[in-house]
Amino acid sequence: MLAAAWLPKGAEENLVGQVIEHYPNISAIPVRNALDAVQRIIAAIGTAIRLAALVTLGAGALVLGGAIAADYRRRVYDAVVLKVLGATRGTIAAAFLVEYALMGLVGAALAAILGTLIAWLLVTQVLSADWSFAAVPLASVLAGATGLTMALGFAGTWRVLGAPAARELRHE
Repeated sequence: MLAAAWLPKGAEENLVGQVIEHYPNISAIPVRNALDAVQRIIAAIGTAIRLAALVTLGAGALVLGGAIAADYRRRVYDAVVLKVLGATRGTIAAAFLVEYALMGLVGAALAAILGTLIAWLLVTQVLSADWSFAAVPLASVLAGATGLTMALGFAGTWRVLGAPAARELRHE
């Protein structure tokens, strides 16, 4: 036979002593320390996962920055050609923003789909727990990633809008 009792801290030692005194053939095992240790381990695992996610996000931002820097010459050329054809700075800026918005949305959507699928597999198959889809946090992450991509991308190409057409065309 097995029994369990939850008691406030400090009261469990008194109960264990009374059980052992009245029933010497019964073993009383306090598990509060073991549960506290498990809770600390799970919290440490959660912290490690969050840190790994932050490192992944940082690496992704560096890759995005590298891609934008590598593509800088092409962007200058495209902007200059569009200026020669009559496009205004606002039109070129809007085109760049749409491009970055699509890039951020597609990247974030792929990451969200893969992350959700992997989380579902871990929760339902490995942990055998109930799955609940959190749409609001996912949508906010998608919006945030798209906005961040737009802001960083546009910041990296802001100088392109001011590039003089004649000087750039002479270099081609």
